[in-house]
Amino acid sequence: MNAKYALAIPLLLTAALAQQPDPPSTRDDIQRLFTTMRVQEQMRTTMETMIAQQREMIGQMLRKRNRRVSGEDIDEVADSAQEFLKDFPLDDLVENMIPVYQKHLTRADVNAMIAFYSSPTGQKLLREQSGMAAESMQAVSARVQTALKQAMERAEQKAKEMDDQAKPPSPAPEQRKN
Repeated sequence: MNAKYALAIPLLLTAALAQQPDPPSTRDDIQRLFTTMRVQEQMRTTMETMIAQQREMIGQMLRKRNRRVSGEDIDEVADSAQEFLKDFPLDDLVENMIPVYQKHLTRADVNAMIAFYSSPTGQKLLREQSGMAAESMQAVSARVQTALKQAMERAEQKAKEMDDQAKPPSPAPEQRKN
């Protein structure tokens, strides 16, 4: 074999392999990623945080609709939300998420993410993530409530305008005398 062909074959093989697309991720790849990321634990913690923060919002909403609402009434509604969380099928949610992740992530993507989340920085992010999310939600809560209140006021104003337009005009005073 000619020396230049012997040198060219490994270069061509390397170039051909480099151009092959990364295989799609498998179900097992995504399950390894979810395990590394502690997805179920993260989801449960996030839901618990949301319910705890919504306890106050639930109280405000109930008091706005009925001023005679007691603390016990608010606790009862909040406790039912906690019961909902206890029985929530996180396993089913994770199962539903797997094909979505498979659609968007290649095997190389998943392996890179697993490498990151296995690193000290990735582990720190996983540990701190729920706390950061809770603090973020608290930090933006007032702004979100203000925006929601304004949106509700605009919707109520629009509904009032629509009602006013739908009403037939009142007869003119001279027409009423006839």
